[in-house]
Amino acid sequence: LSTVLSSKKISGQPPTIFDPMRPATALPMLWTFTAFVVSEGFFIPSNIKVAAPPPSTATKTTLGMGLFDGFKNPFANEEYGAPPDAVKATARHILVASSAEASAVMKELGGGATFASLAKQYSTCASSSMGGSLGSFAPGTMVPEFDKAIFNPDAKVGEIIGPVKTKFGYHLIVIDKRTGGGDWY
Repeated sequence: LSTVLSSKKISGQPPTIFDPMRPATALPMLWTFTAFVVSEGFFIPSNIKVAAPPPSTATKTTLGMGLFDGFKNPFANEEYGAPPDAVKATARHILVASSAEASAVMKELGGGATFASLAKQYSTCASSSMGGSLGSFAPGTMVPEFDKAIFNPDAKVGEIIGPVKTKFGYHLIVIDKRTGGGDWY
C-alpha cells in the first residue's frame, strides 16, 4: 500500500512515494512511532528494532521509582542475625588398650603432665603425633560411645572425660571447642 506524498516532477524523476518497506521513506514514520511509544510508556518487544531519533529531537525521560526499588536487599534477614553454625566439636584424645593403662595415664595427668606429651607417649591412635588432636567433627562422625561423650550436654569444654570404652579401646578425651546446638552446651 503506497501513498503519494508529492506529485511534483523534478528533473524527470518519478513522484516521491511513501513506502513503508523502503528504509529511506519509512524512517520519519519510525521516529514518530518511537517517540509516541516512549513518551506514552508502552512496552516495546525485543524483536522490534527501533531506530534512534535524530540528536536534535532526542529527549531523555527519567522513570520514577518502581514498586520494588525501595527494597535495598530484599533477602537479607539482619533482624535475626546469621544462622547458627552447624553442630561440631573439636577434641583431643589418648587411646589405650586397657582400663588399667587409662588409669595410669589419668594419674600422670593429675601429677601435672601435659595432655599432648602423654598422647605422644601412650596413645595407640595415629593422632598421637599431633598431641591426640582429632580436629573438628560433626555428630555421627565418630563411634557412638565417643559421640555420646563428646556431645553430652553435661560434658564441659576443657575437662578430661573418661575413660570411654569403644571397640578401639579406652579413650581419655578433652573437648577443646563445641559450636552450634543452641543452649544445650
